[in-house]
Amino acid sequence: MAESIGLRVGDPRFWDPADLRSEVDRVFDICDSCRLCFKFCGSFPLLFEMIDRRTEANRERHLREHPELVEQAAARRAESAAAGPRVHEEGLEVAETFGDELPELAAHASDLENADIDQVVDLCFQCKLCWPNCPYVPPHDWAIDFPRLLLRWKAHRTRREGTPLADRLLHDPATIGRASSLAPPLARLGTTNRASRILLEKTLGVHRDKALPPVPDETFPRWWRRNRERSATPTGPIPPAPPAPEPDEFGDVPAPEVPRRVVLFSTCLVDYNDPTTGRAAVQVLSHNGVQVAWPEAQGCCGMPRLDGGELDRACEQSRRNVEVLLPWVERGWAVVVPSPSCSLMLREEVPQLVGSDAAARVAAATYDLCDYLVKLGRTADGIRRDFVRRLDRVRYHVPCHVREQQIGFRGRDVLRWVCDDGVEMVQECSGHDGTWSMKKENFESSLRWGRKCFDGMKGEVGEACSARCSDCALAALQIRQGAGVVAVHPVIVLAHAYGFDVGDAARHIESRRVDPDAPPAPES
Repeated sequence: MAESIGLRVGDPRFWDPADLRSEVDRVFDICDSCRLCFKFCGSFPLLFEMIDRRTEANRERHLREHPELVEQAAARRAESAAAGPRVHEEGLEVAETFGDELPELAAHASDLENADIDQVVDLCFQCKLCWPNCPYVPPHDWAIDFPRLLLRWKAHRTRREGTPLADRLLHDPATIGRASSLAPPLARLGTTNRASRILLEKTLGVHRDKALPPVPDETFPRWWRRNRERSATPTGPIPPAPPAPEPDEFGDVPAPEVPRRVVLFSTCLVDYNDPTTGRAAVQVLSHNGVQVAWPEAQGCCGMPRLDGGELDRACEQSRRNVEVLLPWVERGWAVVVPSPSCSLMLREEVPQLVGSDAAARVAAATYDLCDYLVKLGRTADGIRRDFVRRLDRVRYHVPCHVREQQIGFRGRDVLRWVCDDGVEMVQECSGHDGTWSMKKENFESSLRWGRKCFDGMKGEVGEACSARCSDCALAALQIRQGAGVVAVHPVIVLAHAYGFDVGDAARHIESRRVDPDAPPAPES
Protein backbone atom coordinates (compact mmCIF):
# COMPACT_ATOMS: atom_id res chain seq x y z
CA MET A 1 0.00 0.00 0.00
CA ALA A 2 1.42 3.36 -1.05
CA GLU A 3 1.45 6.41 1.19
CA SER A 4 1.21 9.99 -0.01
CA ILE A 5 3.44 12.43 1.86
CA GLY A 6 1.38 15.33 0.55
CA LEU A 7 2.64 18.54 2.18
CA ARG A 8 3.84 17.00 5.42
CA VAL A 9 7.16 18.81 5.44
CA GLY A 10 8.05 17.24 8.77
CA ASP A 11 8.33 13.82 7.13
CA PRO A 12 12.06 13.14 6.58
CA ARG A 13 11.29 11.86 3.08
CA PHE A 14 9.72 15.13 1.96
CA TRP A 15 13.01 16.83 1.04
CA ASP A 16 14.68 13.66 -0.27
CA PRO A 17 15.21 14.15 -4.05
CA ALA A 18 15.39 10.42 -4.73
CA ASP A 19 12.15 9.77 -2.86
CA LEU A 20 10.46 12.62 -4.73
CA ARG A 21 11.54 11.32 -8.14
CA SER A 22 10.41 7.80 -7.23
CA GLU A 23 6.99 9.12 -6.22
CA VAL A 24 6.70 11.21 -9.39
CA ASP A 25 7.47 8.16 -11.53
CA ARG A 26 4.91 6.07 -9.63
CA VAL A 27 2.09 8.61 -9.78
CA PHE A 28 2.75 9.70 -13.37
CA ASP A 29 2.65 6.09 -14.56
CA ILE A 30 -0.72 5.52 -12.87
CA CYS A 31 -2.09 8.77 -14.33
CA ASP A 32 -0.81 7.78 -17.78
CA SER A 33 -2.57 4.43 -17.59
CA CYS A 34 -5.84 6.06 -16.48
CA ARG A 35 -6.02 9.39 -18.38
CA LEU A 36 -9.31 10.39 -16.73
CA CYS A 37 -8.06 13.92 -15.92
CA PHE A 38 -6.99 14.98 -19.42
CA LYS A 39 -9.45 17.89 -19.47
CA PHE A 40 -8.58 19.81 -16.31
CA CYS A 41 -5.34 21.60 -17.24
CA GLY A 42 -2.39 21.44 -19.61
CA SER A 43 -0.29 19.28 -17.30
CA PHE A 44 -2.04 16.02 -18.09
CA PRO A 45 -2.16 16.31 -21.90
CA LEU A 46 1.52 17.27 -21.94
CA LEU A 47 2.45 14.35 -19.68
CA PHE A 48 0.56 11.86 -21.84
CA GLU A 49 1.96 13.34 -25.05
CA MET A 50 5.57 13.13 -23.81
CA ILE A 51 5.17 9.48 -22.80
CA ASP A 52 3.38 8.66 -26.08
CA ARG A 53 6.15 10.30 -28.11
CA ARG A 54 8.77 8.21 -26.36
CA THR A 55 6.72 5.06 -26.84
CA GLU A 56 6.37 5.75 -30.56
CA ALA A 57 10.08 6.54 -30.84
CA ASN A 58 10.93 3.24 -29.13
CA ARG A 59 8.63 1.37 -31.51
CA GLU A 60 9.96 3.05 -34.63
CA ARG A 61 13.55 2.41 -33.60
CA HIS A 62 12.85 -1.25 -32.85
CA LEU A 63 11.03 -1.79 -36.17
CA ARG A 64 13.90 -0.18 -38.09
CA GLU A 65 16.25 -2.62 -36.41
CA HIS A 66 13.92 -5.56 -37.11
CA PRO A 67 12.36 -5.13 -40.60
CA GLU A 68 11.17 -8.75 -40.52
CA LEU A 69 8.56 -7.74 -37.94
CA VAL A 70 7.15 -5.17 -40.35
CA GLU A 71 6.93 -7.76 -43.12
CA GLN A 72 5.27 -10.34 -40.86
CA ALA A 73 2.74 -7.80 -39.56
CA ALA A 74 1.89 -6.67 -43.10
CA ALA A 75 1.31 -10.26 -44.17
CA ARG A 76 -0.98 -10.92 -41.18
CA ARG A 77 -2.99 -7.79 -41.90
CA ALA A 78 -3.42 -8.84 -45.52
CA GLU A 79 -4.62 -12.30 -44.44
CA SER A 80 -7.03 -10.79 -41.94
CA ALA A 81 -8.46 -8.37 -44.50
CA ALA A 82 -9.02 -11.20 -46.97
CA ALA A 83 -10.77 -13.38 -44.37
CA GLY A 84 -13.05 -10.59 -43.16
CA PRO A 85 -13.76 -9.65 -39.53
CA ARG A 86 -13.47 -12.40 -36.95
CA VAL A 87 -16.58 -12.74 -34.82
CA HIS A 88 -16.80 -14.21 -31.33
CA GLU A 89 -19.45 -16.83 -30.68
CA GLU A 90 -21.50 -14.22 -28.77
CA GLY A 91 -21.57 -12.11 -31.94
CA LEU A 92 -18.85 -9.67 -30.95
CA GLU A 93 -15.86 -8.83 -33.10
CA VAL A 94 -12.57 -10.26 -31.92
CA ALA A 95 -9.68 -7.86 -31.43
CA GLU A 96 -6.61 -8.87 -33.39
CA THR A 97 -2.92 -8.09 -33.05
CA PHE A 98 -0.43 -8.41 -35.85
CA GLY A 99 2.96 -8.41 -34.16
CA ASP A 100 4.09 -4.79 -34.51
CA GLU A 101 2.15 -3.28 -31.59
CA LEU A 102 5.01 -4.13 -29.17
CA PRO A 103 3.51 -3.07 -25.83
CA GLU A 104 6.73 -4.12 -24.14
CA LEU A 105 8.35 -1.01 -25.67
CA ALA A 106 5.91 1.36 -23.95
CA ALA A 107 7.66 4.32 -22.30
CA HIS A 108 7.27 5.15 -18.62
CA ALA A 109 7.55 8.23 -16.45
CA SER A 110 11.06 7.15 -15.50
CA ASP A 111 12.06 7.89 -19.11
CA LEU A 112 11.28 11.59 -18.62
CA GLU A 113 13.99 14.11 -17.85
CA ASN A 114 13.64 16.47 -14.89
CA ALA A 115 13.19 19.31 -17.39
CA ASP A 116 10.17 17.46 -18.80
CA ILE A 117 8.65 17.21 -15.34
CA ASP A 118 9.29 20.93 -14.86
CA GLN A 119 7.10 21.60 -17.88
CA VAL A 120 4.28 19.47 -16.47
CA VAL A 121 4.54 21.26 -13.12
CA ASP A 122 4.49 24.74 -14.67
CA LEU A 123 1.27 24.04 -16.60
CA CYS A 124 -0.59 23.10 -13.42
CA PHE A 125 -2.57 26.03 -12.02
CA GLN A 126 -3.68 24.15 -8.89
CA CYS A 127 -7.40 24.10 -9.57
CA LYS A 128 -7.16 20.73 -7.74
CA LEU A 129 -10.11 19.31 -9.67
CA CYS A 130 -8.14 16.17 -10.40
CA TRP A 131 -8.32 15.33 -6.67
CA PRO A 132 -12.14 14.92 -6.29
CA ASN A 133 -12.33 13.26 -9.71
CA CYS A 134 -9.48 10.77 -9.22
CA PRO A 135 -10.63 7.26 -8.21
CA TYR A 136 -7.25 6.52 -6.60
CA VAL A 137 -6.89 9.22 -3.93
CA PRO A 138 -6.47 8.14 -0.28
CA PRO A 139 -7.71 5.92 1.25
CA HIS A 140 -7.19 3.93 -1.96
CA ASP A 141 -4.07 1.76 -1.78
CA TRP A 142 -2.43 3.79 -4.56
CA ALA A 143 -2.85 7.06 -2.61
CA ILE A 144 -2.60 9.42 -5.60
CA ASP A 145 -2.27 13.12 -4.72
CA PHE A 146 -1.29 14.75 -8.00
CA PRO A 147 -1.67 18.46 -7.10
CA ARG A 148 0.31 18.20 -3.86
CA LEU A 149 2.98 16.11 -5.57
CA LEU A 150 3.49 18.93 -8.07
CA LEU A 151 3.67 21.45 -5.23
CA ARG A 152 6.34 19.29 -3.61
CA TRP A 153 8.34 19.21 -6.86
CA LYS A 154 8.06 22.99 -7.16
CA ALA A 155 9.19 23.42 -3.54
CA HIS A 156 12.32 21.33 -4.25
CA ARG A 157 13.07 23.42 -7.33
CA THR A 158 12.54 26.68 -5.46
CA ARG A 159 14.83 25.59 -2.65
CA ARG A 160 17.55 24.79 -5.23
CA GLU A 161 17.14 27.79 -7.50
CA GLY A 162 15.48 30.44 -5.34
CA THR A 163 12.53 32.67 -6.26
CA PRO A 164 12.90 35.70 -8.57
CA LEU A 165 12.19 39.05 -6.93
CA ALA A 166 9.19 39.66 -9.20
CA ASP A 167 7.58 36.40 -8.08
CA ARG A 168 8.31 37.11 -4.43
CA LEU A 169 6.39 40.36 -4.77
CA LEU A 170 3.45 38.71 -6.55
CA HIS A 171 3.29 36.05 -3.84
CA ASP A 172 2.71 38.73 -1.19
CA PRO A 173 -0.80 40.12 -1.87
CA ALA A 174 -1.11 41.60 1.61
CA THR A 175 1.88 43.91 1.09
CA ILE A 176 0.65 44.84 -2.39
CA GLY A 177 -2.81 45.56 -0.97
CA ARG A 178 -1.51 47.70 1.89
CA ALA A 179 0.69 49.70 -0.50
CA SER A 180 -2.19 50.22 -2.94
CA SER A 181 -4.50 51.37 -0.14
CA LEU A 182 -2.16 54.25 0.71
CA ALA A 183 -3.12 56.06 -2.50
CA PRO A 184 -6.05 54.28 -4.21
CA PRO A 185 -6.43 56.74 -7.14
CA LEU A 186 -2.74 56.38 -7.98
CA ALA A 187 -2.93 52.59 -7.66
CA ARG A 188 -5.97 52.48 -9.95
CA LEU A 189 -4.12 54.56 -12.51
CA GLY A 190 -1.21 52.14 -12.33
CA THR A 191 -3.46 49.17 -13.06
CA THR A 192 -5.29 50.78 -15.99
CA ASN A 193 -2.82 53.13 -17.69
CA ARG A 194 -1.33 51.49 -20.79
CA ALA A 195 2.20 52.76 -20.23
CA SER A 196 2.25 51.58 -16.63
CA ARG A 197 0.87 48.19 -17.66
CA ILE A 198 3.64 47.71 -20.21
CA LEU A 199 6.15 48.62 -17.49
CA LEU A 200 4.46 46.14 -15.14
CA GLU A 201 4.77 43.44 -17.77
CA LYS A 202 8.47 44.09 -18.25
CA THR A 203 9.29 44.24 -14.54
CA LEU A 204 6.92 41.77 -12.85
CA GLY A 205 5.87 39.68 -15.84
CA VAL A 206 2.16 40.57 -15.44
CA HIS A 207 0.46 40.50 -18.84
CA ARG A 208 -0.47 43.98 -19.98
CA ASP A 209 -4.04 42.96 -20.83
CA LYS A 210 -4.82 41.00 -17.67
CA ALA A 211 -7.59 42.55 -15.59
CA LEU A 212 -6.25 43.15 -12.10
CA PRO A 213 -8.18 43.24 -8.80
CA PRO A 214 -9.89 46.58 -8.12
CA VAL A 215 -8.51 49.05 -5.58
CA PRO A 216 -11.37 50.50 -3.49
CA ASP A 217 -11.23 53.79 -1.65
CA GLU A 218 -11.82 52.10 1.70
CA THR A 219 -10.37 48.74 2.71
CA PHE A 220 -12.22 46.25 4.86
CA PRO A 221 -9.85 46.73 7.85
CA ARG A 222 -10.56 50.47 7.78
CA TRP A 223 -14.30 49.84 7.55
CA TRP A 224 -14.08 47.43 10.49
CA ARG A 225 -12.21 49.89 12.69
CA ARG A 226 -14.68 52.61 11.78
CA ASN A 227 -17.83 50.56 12.32
CA ARG A 228 -17.00 47.86 14.82
CA GLU A 229 -15.44 47.76 18.24
CA ARG A 230 -11.89 46.54 17.90
CA SER A 231 -11.54 42.92 19.01
CA ALA A 232 -8.77 41.76 21.30
CA THR A 233 -7.46 38.26 21.77
CA PRO A 234 -9.83 36.54 24.21
CA THR A 235 -8.55 36.08 27.73
CA GLY A 236 -9.56 34.01 30.69
CA PRO A 237 -9.59 30.29 31.32
CA ILE A 238 -10.32 27.90 28.49
CA PRO A 239 -13.75 26.37 29.07
CA PRO A 240 -14.00 22.59 29.18
CA ALA A 241 -14.87 20.86 25.95
CA PRO A 242 -18.61 20.13 25.62
CA PRO A 243 -19.58 16.49 26.07
CA ALA A 244 -19.64 14.42 22.93
CA PRO A 245 -23.19 13.94 21.58
CA GLU A 246 -24.72 10.56 22.28
CA PRO A 247 -25.57 8.23 19.35
CA ASP A 248 -29.26 7.85 18.57
CA GLU A 249 -31.15 4.55 18.41
CA PHE A 250 -29.67 3.86 14.97
CA GLY A 251 -26.12 4.48 16.13
CA ASP A 252 -25.83 7.83 14.30
CA VAL A 253 -24.10 10.67 16.13
CA PRO A 254 -25.84 14.03 15.59
CA ALA A 255 -23.76 16.91 14.30
CA PRO A 256 -22.61 19.35 16.98
CA GLU A 257 -24.38 22.69 17.27
CA VAL A 258 -22.88 25.42 15.08
CA PRO A 259 -21.18 28.13 17.18
CA ARG A 260 -22.84 31.55 17.00
CA ARG A 261 -19.55 33.31 17.71
CA VAL A 262 -17.20 33.51 14.76
CA VAL A 263 -13.81 34.89 13.86
CA LEU A 264 -13.86 36.35 10.36
CA PHE A 265 -10.68 35.34 8.54
CA SER A 266 -11.24 38.00 5.94
CA THR A 267 -8.39 37.18 3.48
CA CYS A 268 -6.10 39.60 1.63
CA LEU A 269 -8.44 39.79 -1.34
CA VAL A 270 -11.42 40.88 0.74
CA ASP A 271 -9.29 43.21 2.86
CA TYR A 272 -7.83 45.23 0.00
CA ASN A 273 -9.79 44.47 -3.18
CA ASP A 274 -13.29 43.22 -2.31
CA PRO A 275 -14.34 44.86 0.99
CA THR A 276 -18.02 44.71 0.01
CA THR A 277 -17.95 40.95 0.56
CA GLY A 278 -16.44 41.44 4.02
CA ARG A 279 -19.01 44.08 4.97
CA ALA A 280 -21.86 41.91 3.67
CA ALA A 281 -20.58 38.93 5.65
CA VAL A 282 -20.53 40.95 8.88
CA GLN A 283 -24.00 42.39 8.19
CA VAL A 284 -25.58 39.03 7.40
CA LEU A 285 -23.94 37.22 10.31
CA SER A 286 -24.81 39.96 12.80
CA HIS A 287 -28.39 40.14 11.51
CA ASN A 288 -28.70 36.45 12.35
CA GLY A 289 -27.49 36.85 15.90
CA VAL A 290 -23.90 35.77 15.28
CA GLN A 291 -21.18 37.60 17.19
CA VAL A 292 -18.36 38.51 14.81
CA ALA A 293 -14.73 39.22 15.72
CA TRP A 294 -11.90 40.25 13.43
CA PRO A 295 -8.38 39.79 14.90
CA GLU A 296 -6.08 42.35 13.32
CA ALA A 297 -3.04 40.11 13.64
CA GLN A 298 -4.33 37.67 11.03
CA GLY A 299 -2.35 37.57 7.79
CA CYS A 300 -2.30 36.04 4.34
CA CYS A 301 -3.32 32.38 4.38
CA GLY A 302 -0.08 31.49 2.57
CA MET A 303 -1.53 29.90 -0.56
CA PRO A 304 0.21 32.29 -3.00
CA ARG A 305 3.59 31.32 -1.55
CA LEU A 306 2.64 27.65 -1.45
CA ASP A 307 1.59 27.66 -5.10
CA GLY A 308 4.79 29.52 -5.96
CA GLY A 309 7.02 26.94 -4.30
CA GLU A 310 8.03 29.15 -1.35
CA LEU A 311 7.19 26.43 1.12
CA ASP A 312 9.26 27.74 4.02
CA ARG A 313 7.52 31.11 3.96
CA ALA A 314 4.11 29.48 3.45
CA CYS A 315 4.77 27.41 6.59
CA GLU A 316 5.77 30.56 8.48
CA GLN A 317 2.56 32.33 7.50
CA SER A 318 0.51 29.26 8.39
CA ARG A 319 2.05 28.96 11.85
CA ARG A 320 1.43 32.65 12.52
CA ASN A 321 -2.26 32.36 11.62
CA VAL A 322 -2.65 29.27 13.78
CA GLU A 323 -1.20 31.20 16.72
CA VAL A 324 -3.66 34.03 16.11
CA LEU A 325 -6.74 31.84 15.67
CA LEU A 326 -6.11 29.13 18.27
CA PRO A 327 -7.09 31.22 21.36
CA TRP A 328 -10.47 31.87 19.79
CA VAL A 329 -11.00 28.26 18.76
CA GLU A 330 -10.09 27.05 22.25
CA ARG A 331 -12.96 29.15 23.61
CA GLY A 332 -15.52 27.78 21.22
CA TRP A 333 -15.41 30.31 18.38
CA ALA A 334 -15.66 29.16 14.77
CA VAL A 335 -13.44 30.52 12.00
CA VAL A 336 -15.38 31.68 8.94
CA VAL A 337 -13.66 32.40 5.61
CA PRO A 338 -15.36 34.21 2.69
CA SER A 339 -12.94 32.90 0.04
CA PRO A 340 -12.82 29.21 -0.96
CA SER A 341 -9.09 29.15 -1.73
CA CYS A 342 -8.28 30.50 1.73
CA SER A 343 -10.76 28.22 3.50
CA LEU A 344 -9.19 25.31 1.60
CA MET A 345 -5.78 26.44 2.79
CA LEU A 346 -6.81 26.65 6.46
CA ARG A 347 -8.88 23.46 6.44
CA GLU A 348 -6.66 21.14 4.41
CA GLU A 349 -3.17 22.46 3.68
CA VAL A 350 -2.22 24.22 6.94
CA PRO A 351 -2.60 21.05 9.08
CA GLN A 352 -0.11 19.26 6.81
CA LEU A 353 2.31 22.20 6.60
CA VAL A 354 2.34 22.92 10.33
CA GLY A 355 1.83 19.37 11.51
CA SER A 356 0.62 20.26 15.01
CA ASP A 357 -2.44 19.53 17.10
CA ALA A 358 -3.12 23.28 17.21
CA ALA A 359 -3.28 23.47 13.41
CA ALA A 360 -5.63 20.47 13.30
CA ARG A 361 -7.93 22.09 15.86
CA VAL A 362 -8.07 25.35 13.93
CA ALA A 363 -8.79 23.44 10.73
CA ALA A 364 -11.62 21.50 12.38
CA ALA A 365 -13.24 24.77 13.52
CA THR A 366 -12.95 26.47 10.11
CA TYR A 367 -15.86 26.90 7.71
CA ASP A 368 -16.19 28.37 4.27
CA LEU A 369 -18.66 31.24 4.69
CA CYS A 370 -21.56 29.79 2.70
CA ASP A 371 -21.06 26.38 4.31
CA TYR A 372 -21.34 28.04 7.72
CA LEU A 373 -24.51 29.90 6.72
CA VAL A 374 -26.17 26.72 5.47
CA LYS A 375 -25.25 24.85 8.65
CA LEU A 376 -26.56 27.80 10.66
CA GLY A 377 -29.80 27.60 8.72
CA ARG A 378 -30.22 23.96 9.77
CA THR A 379 -30.02 24.70 13.48
CA ALA A 380 -33.09 25.06 15.67
CA ASP A 381 -33.07 28.86 15.37
CA GLY A 382 -32.26 28.77 11.67
CA ILE A 383 -31.70 31.76 9.40
CA ARG A 384 -33.91 34.83 9.52
CA ARG A 385 -36.20 35.08 6.50
CA ASP A 386 -37.17 38.75 6.85
CA PHE A 387 -36.05 39.56 3.31
CA VAL A 388 -37.22 42.83 1.82
CA ARG A 389 -36.01 41.99 -1.68
CA ARG A 390 -36.22 38.84 -3.79
CA LEU A 391 -34.67 37.76 -7.06
CA ASP A 392 -35.76 35.63 -9.98
CA ARG A 393 -33.23 33.34 -11.66
CA VAL A 394 -29.54 33.50 -10.67
CA ARG A 395 -26.51 32.00 -12.38
CA TYR A 396 -23.91 30.66 -9.93
CA HIS A 397 -20.30 29.71 -10.70
CA VAL A 398 -19.04 26.89 -8.46
CA PRO A 399 -15.36 27.64 -7.69
CA CYS A 400 -12.90 24.78 -8.11
CA HIS A 401 -11.71 25.08 -4.51
CA VAL A 402 -15.28 24.68 -3.26
CA ARG A 403 -15.59 21.45 -5.24
CA GLU A 404 -12.22 20.24 -3.98
CA GLN A 405 -13.37 20.62 -0.36
CA GLN A 406 -16.41 18.44 -1.13
CA ILE A 407 -18.70 20.43 1.16
CA GLY A 408 -21.57 20.61 -1.33
CA PHE A 409 -22.87 23.53 -3.39
CA ARG A 410 -23.33 25.86 -0.46
CA GLY A 411 -23.37 29.07 -2.49
CA ARG A 412 -26.28 27.66 -4.48
CA ASP A 413 -28.07 26.67 -1.27
CA VAL A 414 -27.70 30.20 0.15
CA LEU A 415 -28.98 31.78 -3.06
CA ARG A 416 -32.04 29.52 -3.06
CA TRP A 417 -33.28 31.33 0.04
CA VAL A 418 -33.90 34.48 -2.00
CA CYS A 419 -34.29 33.26 -5.62
CA ASP A 420 -37.78 32.34 -6.79
CA ASP A 421 -36.90 30.87 -10.20
CA GLY A 422 -33.97 28.73 -9.15
CA VAL A 423 -30.20 28.81 -9.35
CA GLU A 424 -28.38 27.66 -12.46
CA MET A 425 -24.94 26.26 -11.62
CA VAL A 426 -21.87 26.61 -13.82
CA GLN A 427 -19.36 23.94 -12.82
CA GLU A 428 -16.42 24.97 -14.97
CA CYS A 429 -12.99 26.32 -14.01
CA SER A 430 -12.43 30.03 -14.66
CA GLY A 431 -8.72 29.42 -15.29
CA HIS A 432 -7.51 32.14 -12.93
CA ASP A 433 -5.67 30.55 -9.99
CA GLY A 434 -3.97 33.31 -8.06
CA THR A 435 -1.09 34.81 -9.99
CA TRP A 436 -0.83 32.02 -12.59
CA SER A 437 -3.17 33.67 -15.09
CA MET A 438 -1.59 37.08 -14.52
CA LYS A 439 1.76 36.08 -15.97
CA LYS A 440 2.38 36.91 -19.59
CA GLU A 441 3.24 33.31 -20.47
CA ASN A 442 -0.06 31.99 -19.06
CA PHE A 443 -2.62 34.72 -19.72
CA GLU A 444 -3.87 33.48 -23.10
CA SER A 445 -3.98 29.88 -21.86
CA SER A 446 -5.98 30.93 -18.82
CA LEU A 447 -8.67 32.46 -21.03
CA ARG A 448 -8.76 29.29 -23.10
CA TRP A 449 -9.20 27.09 -20.02
CA GLY A 450 -11.95 29.39 -18.76
CA ARG A 451 -13.96 29.49 -21.99
CA LYS A 452 -16.64 27.02 -20.87
CA CYS A 453 -17.05 28.94 -17.63
CA PHE A 454 -17.42 32.23 -19.52
CA ASP A 455 -20.02 30.78 -21.88
CA GLY A 456 -21.99 29.36 -18.97
CA MET A 457 -21.98 32.60 -17.02
CA LYS A 458 -23.06 34.63 -20.06
CA GLY A 459 -25.90 32.24 -20.82
CA GLU A 460 -28.08 32.38 -23.91
CA VAL A 461 -28.78 35.71 -25.58
CA GLY A 462 -31.88 37.29 -24.05
CA GLU A 463 -32.05 34.79 -21.20
CA ALA A 464 -33.27 36.42 -17.97
CA CYS A 465 -30.79 36.52 -15.13
CA SER A 466 -31.22 38.54 -11.92
CA ALA A 467 -27.59 38.17 -10.81
CA ARG A 468 -24.42 36.24 -11.42
CA CYS A 469 -22.48 34.93 -8.45
CA SER A 470 -19.24 33.26 -7.47
CA ASP A 471 -17.74 32.69 -4.02
CA CYS A 472 -14.28 33.43 -5.48
CA ALA A 473 -13.39 37.07 -6.19
CA LEU A 474 -10.53 36.08 -8.51
CA ALA A 475 -12.82 33.82 -10.51
CA ALA A 476 -15.26 36.73 -10.71
CA LEU A 477 -12.42 38.91 -12.03
CA GLN A 478 -11.63 36.34 -14.71
CA ILE A 479 -15.32 35.95 -15.58
CA ARG A 480 -15.64 39.70 -15.98
CA GLN A 481 -12.71 39.73 -18.39
CA GLY A 482 -13.67 36.59 -20.31
CA ALA A 483 -17.46 36.91 -20.34
CA GLY A 484 -18.04 40.62 -19.87
CA VAL A 485 -20.43 40.07 -16.94
CA VAL A 486 -20.06 40.89 -13.24
CA ALA A 487 -20.33 38.14 -10.61
CA VAL A 488 -20.74 38.95 -6.91
CA HIS A 489 -20.35 36.79 -3.81
CA PRO A 490 -23.59 35.03 -2.72
CA VAL A 491 -23.37 36.77 0.66
CA ILE A 492 -23.68 40.13 -1.13
CA VAL A 493 -26.93 38.95 -2.70
CA LEU A 494 -28.12 37.81 0.72
CA ALA A 495 -27.21 41.15 2.32
CA HIS A 496 -29.00 42.98 -0.50
CA ALA A 497 -32.08 40.80 0.05
CA TYR A 498 -32.07 41.73 3.75
CA GLY A 499 -32.02 45.39 2.75
CA PHE A 500 -28.42 46.28 3.59
CA ASP A 501 -26.46 48.75 1.51
CA VAL A 502 -24.05 46.81 -0.71
CA GLY A 503 -22.75 49.82 -2.62
CA ASP A 504 -22.01 49.52 -6.31
CA ALA A 505 -22.68 45.78 -6.21
CA ALA A 506 -26.41 46.58 -6.15
CA ARG A 507 -26.13 47.67 -9.80
CA HIS A 508 -25.49 44.05 -10.76
CA ILE A 509 -28.46 42.61 -8.83
CA GLU A 510 -31.96 42.86 -10.30
CA SER A 511 -34.35 42.48 -7.39
CA ARG A 512 -37.86 43.45 -6.46
CA ARG A 513 -39.22 44.79 -3.16
CA VAL A 514 -41.42 42.50 -1.09
CA ASP A 515 -43.70 43.14 1.85
CA PRO A 516 -41.52 42.91 4.98
CA ASP A 517 -44.60 41.89 6.99
CA ALA A 518 -45.33 38.92 4.73
CA PRO A 519 -44.72 35.47 6.24
CA PRO A 520 -41.21 34.11 5.66
CA ALA A 521 -40.57 31.84 2.72
CA PRO A 522 -40.66 28.11 3.50
CA GLU A 523 -37.42 26.20 3.97
CA SER A 524 -35.92 25.00 0.69
